Amino acid sequence: MYQHPGNRPVFLNLWKFHFPLNAWLSIAHRLSGILLFCSLIAYLALANLLIWHDAVSLANIRDHCFVRLLHTVFWISLSYHWLNGLRHLLAEHFIDPNLYRRINHQSVAWLMLSAWLVLSIIIIRQVWSS
Repeated sequence: MYQHPGNRPVFLNLWKFHFPLNAWLSIAHRLSGILLFCSLIAYLALANLLIWHDAVSLANIRDHCFVRLLHTVFWISLSYHWLNGLRHLLAEHFIDPNLYRRINHQSVAWLMLSAWLVLSIIIIRQVWSS
């Protein structure tokens, strides 16, 4: 017969936990990978549309809002995934604990986020200005 676990929590609310910045960056790294995968599927659908429908050409859809949004999501996700992946790779391959601590320090995480913000602004300007 089933017995109730007592005072143990049955439902854990993840929003009540206070994760460190590196944990949030790791979660965002996985989400950016999912966004990259979804945007690649959308690019394949767009290529299928261009190949099989003669009425649709690249010149016609180049300035379409959906295509610009797709470019923006892809390049912003790729830049974040690349920067954070580089930080992860550097942290994994250092054997010295001092170097590992330096790379996983919060200031390096904020530096990576600020570099990504600058890259994101440049990407948005390039995609939406033309």
